[in-house]
Amino acid sequence: MQLSFRGQSYETSTPVVEATETDETGTALGKQSAKKQFSLRHRQQPTTELIYRGVRYRR
Repeated sequence: MQLSFRGQSYETSTPVVEATETDETGTALGKQSAKKQFSLRHRQQPTTELIYRGVRYRR
C-alpha cells in the first residue's frame, strides 16, 4: 500500500499473522466462541534516510 506523510511517499507492508485454534472456549454476550492463539512474525524495518532541521540521519 502506498502512503504519504508530509509529502514523503512510502510503502507499507502488512505482517503475517498465524492463528491456531485451541481447545479452550469462552462465552461473551451469551455466545460461545473458541479461543485462538496468535503468532506474529517480526519483520525487518527498512532503513530510511531522514532530514531533521537540515541534519541527515538514518533510522
